Amino acid sequence: MTPPEPKLSIAVTTYNHEQFIARALDSILTQQVAFDYEIVIGEDCSRDSTLAIIYSYKKKFPERIRILERNKNLGYVRNFDETLKACRGTYIAIADGDDIMLPGKLQKQVDFLDRHPEAVMVGHDARSFDSSTGKTIRIICPRRKKDFYRIEDLILHGSFFANSSKMFRRAHLPPEGIDPSIKIIADWYITLQIVKKGQIGYIHETLCEYRIHPSSIMQTLKGKSDFEDKMFILNMLRKEYGERIAGLFHNQLAYAYLIYGIHELNSGRVASAREKLLESIKQKFNYTPGQYYYLLASYSPSPLRKYLLNIRKS
Repeated sequence: MTPPEPKLSIAVTTYNHEQFIARALDSILTQQVAFDYEIVIGEDCSRDSTLAIIYSYKKKFPERIRILERNKNLGYVRNFDETLKACRGTYIAIADGDDIMLPGKLQKQVDFLDRHPEAVMVGHDARSFDSSTGKTIRIICPRRKKDFYRIEDLILHGSFFANSSKMFRRAHLPPEGIDPSIKIIADWYITLQIVKKGQIGYIHETLCEYRIHPSSIMQTLKGKSDFEDKMFILNMLRKEYGERIAGLFHNQLAYAYLIYGIHELNSGRVASAREKLLESIKQKFNYTPGQYYYLLASYSPSPLRKYLLNIRKS
């Protein structure tokens, strides 16, 4: 007999998170909620004790936890995609295996979606913190506060809220999932797909904590792969919505060329870096002061350039 669908599925993706996964699961399991939920864990063939820790939780909560154990490492994008597809709930909440939910998060988001049928997704503020020190780095939130956002806001400003802050209606998850061409920025891609026919609600409270450490997914957003993902998504949007929507691309193009340029500069490919940085400025000349900082570094002698890059990193 097939068990009834829960109100909520929590899609947890994890890989080599032995230091963090217990804290992440505790923060989910201690949520006070008035509905049934499942935790669907995509464990991507970790090389540490992550899987063993998850099974220890499965033993305590056998009806609550489902483990998607991989025979081989799929990589973040495919693991994320397959985990979302395995969810059975009316709503799906995204949770990375190294992040932390704060009290009240799940109930507040479910209540929001219940009250607002026009919203296909709801997000909230997140505290980004340094894993080694616990120090707050920044609060991840939209610059402009609104109760609802649309796909145009995401195109103009990118993914302005943390992946682990998102909860959405499973009915709006495209059955084909994430396009196999996507290598890194799967969260922005799938969010754009989900919100095509609805609004994004927003709760202006900090309801989760986003951990920054050397192997964080966001630390890999650099270089050619990130640029190619961004261009693939923008071309997809152009084909679907036409030139009307292309007028909103300047921020995203400036960002894509900037990240590519920084990576090229850090890799010692100065001429290529300068070309990408100039293109970033061409797309939007006042996107960020970093455009000019790195461009200046690209014209500097090698010892000074290394000094400037080290200052920027620190």
